[in-house]
Amino acid sequence: MKHSIVVVLLALLVLGACGQATPTSPPTEVPLSGRITFAGSTTVQPLAAKVGEAFQQQHPGVTLDIAAGGSVVGIQAIHDGTVDIGMASRALKPEEEAGITCHQIAVDVIAIVVNVSNPVEGLTREQLRGIYLGEIVNWREVGGPDHPIEVVIRETTSGTRGAFDEIVLDKQEPVAPNLQTAMTAGDVAALVAAEPDAIGYVGFGNLEAGLKQVAIDGVPPSEETARDGSYTLVRPLLLLTGPLTQPLAQTFVEFALSDGGQQVVVDSGWVSAR
Repeated sequence: MKHSIVVVLLALLVLGACGQATPTSPPTEVPLSGRITFAGSTTVQPLAAKVGEAFQQQHPGVTLDIAAGGSVVGIQAIHDGTVDIGMASRALKPEEEAGITCHQIAVDVIAIVVNVSNPVEGLTREQLRGIYLGEIVNWREVGGPDHPIEVVIRETTSGTRGAFDEIVLDKQEPVAPNLQTAMTAGDVAALVAAEPDAIGYVGFGNLEAGLKQVAIDGVPPSEETARDGSYTLVRPLLLLTGPLTQPLAQTFVEFALSDGGQQVVVDSGWVSAR
């Protein structure tokens, strides 16, 4: 009899532990909320904004404050801890790298642009260098009309300027006559579109109406020529994080590198980092 009672009690305990347990609901994911701050490259800024629009569709509780200022500003802001994410449109110099993690979200093709009315279709890299160093000052010297060349550059904090000076000018200062300085990529596009004799450079994602792309050494700028290495005026587009970057901002970086984020990169006219 005692043995039977023990068996029944054990059976009841098992039923209480397994069969009669109160079902539990899966944990509810807490919606993301907060503010992410950015500063840096004016080239990366519109791309970050496009990626941000897609990010906010998934996380409407997150606000994004995407300022610009140039790559140098973004790098310094991460060192100072004054923003969550810096933006740079060039590789960091060794003295800038300490404490910064670089996340490449796109490949930028630096397009050399002239006014649509300019008959010049292409330049050699040496000719381009000569124009910006003041050695070639008239379009007739490179097969164009007998007009002085109006040279447009970016300001010194620009990552596009830094990349162009390094790739094309071997880090020399442009000293062409009739030199005009533009603050943003949009300003470069506007100046060249308005001036028939102007030449400038913009990131591939900043091409606008009124501009004509110039082939370099016979190779036009495109996603294909950038990937196969035949077009050499290319640079990385980076998001930068540091020790003081909040976890919410890391979520944004992860999204930018995801399939969805990289599709935004391609749809926006840039070359995927993959």
